[in-house]
Amino acid sequence: MEDLEQFINKLKEESKTDEEIAQLVSELINSKDVELKTQIDNPVLISLMDTLADYLADRNLQQSSNLIANLLFHFRVNMVSYKRKSREEYIKALIGVREEKEEKEEQILKKLLGK
Repeated sequence: MEDLEQFINKLKEESKTDEEIAQLVSELINSKDVELKTQIDNPVLISLMDTLADYLADRNLQQSSNLIANLLFHFRVNMVSYKRKSREEYIKALIGVREEKEEKEEQILKKLLGK
């Protein structure tokens, strides 16, 4: 009976793990906080462009500022997966987690069945 309760608790934990993984993947692939996820090869140039956009906004040249800010945003979004094959990385990570989960479930079942 104790093994069965342990198995049920383990399944509940695994469901939470699946939800956490889904949340993590969602956060990784959305454009929120894209600055933290982007590979920048020339950070000085990007910093200068950010500063220029701010300067233009301060000078009431909002259209020019918006143009540069928009360009930088799209650049950062596109650079998130540059040379990283991010979608492949996500799939490999999820497959690894799934295989680990299946191994744990198999071990618990073997214990329950006395194998």
